[in-house]
Amino acid sequence: MSSLPPAQGPDESPSDEQWEAFLRDAMEGGGAGAPKEASARDRLAAARVRRPRRPRLRRPRSGTARSATAWLAAAAPWTAVAAVVVFGAFQMGLIPVPRSSPPAPAAGPASGPAEAVSLPGGGTSDGDRCGTKGYHHFPLPAGATDVEPPAPASPASPASGPQLSLSHYGYAADPDGEGDIVIGLRFTTPGTKKPLRVSRALGGEGAAVEIEGPDGLVAGAHGLPVIWPSAARASASGAPAASGASVDVSDGGGGEIVVPAEALCPGHDGDSVARSLVPPADSTGAVTGPPPYRLVVSLRDPAVGTLRTALGLPAGGGLLSAVNLVPMARS
Repeated sequence: MSSLPPAQGPDESPSDEQWEAFLRDAMEGGGAGAPKEASARDRLAAARVRRPRRPRLRRPRSGTARSATAWLAAAAPWTAVAAVVVFGAFQMGLIPVPRSSPPAPAAGPASGPAEAVSLPGGGTSDGDRCGTKGYHHFPLPAGATDVEPPAPASPASPASGPQLSLSHYGYAADPDGEGDIVIGLRFTTPGTKKPLRVSRALGGEGAAVEIEGPDGLVAGAHGLPVIWPSAARASASGAPAASGASVDVSDGGGGEIVVPAEALCPGHDGDSVARSLVPPADSTGAVTGPPPYRLVVSLRDPAVGTLRTALGLPAGGGLLSAVNLVPMARS
């Protein structure tokens, strides 16, 4: 039997070892014959076996494309129905939609309720009288709210008894955007040098304020305390306030009243109300008409009646009042 090793592959030529083995067998006799070289067909077939195959790209069959189109056509009506259902649920508010919170609106002007309430700092609002025309906490005499009486021409004029006037009024806002209407009071005693000393609490009843517009009361309060300058100066300096229960308001003395926002009727704010208290004027500053809103301040104190009686005048219940109406310029 021949010891000739077979060829490694059909496409390879016999090696030197194979030829040497062939020659030995031929010399000794009985050799198996020369090894055969692989044919070209065998070598090509072997190369195809060893070469990696590339994946073949297959085109979709026409049946598959038709199936996808048919599926889309069948699903379209249901998609439309689902869209209608979702839109309806959104319109009805059944689907919560996350959204960014809008900025908080600025706080509007404060006002009080349409009922009588206690006020910070003292007094009671006239909220239950909102919209009432001609309302006054103190019963004022006829004509008391028409026009502020003019000042006497000279000190020698006949005594007319104690008088009350408004030295100033307006809106005072704090840094927080809230504010109050501040009203200044001025007492005079024309025609007499007798002093007028009123009690700090004005007979225990305080002062009353009514602000009326075309549609009735827009702000009002009673029992309001008066801030006397002597007490304010003592508080600012740290010194104790005067121990007496009365305040000398002779010769133009006075004080201030603070009307808080809670005394305003609903729908009104202090700044707008205060602006409506100012009468219109021409370029020279002469008043040309009444203000849109009428402001009336009234108070009652026994000292007022006592001084009137001493001057031979009716006591008038010790009542004083002032109004923001002033005489108009004559043409």
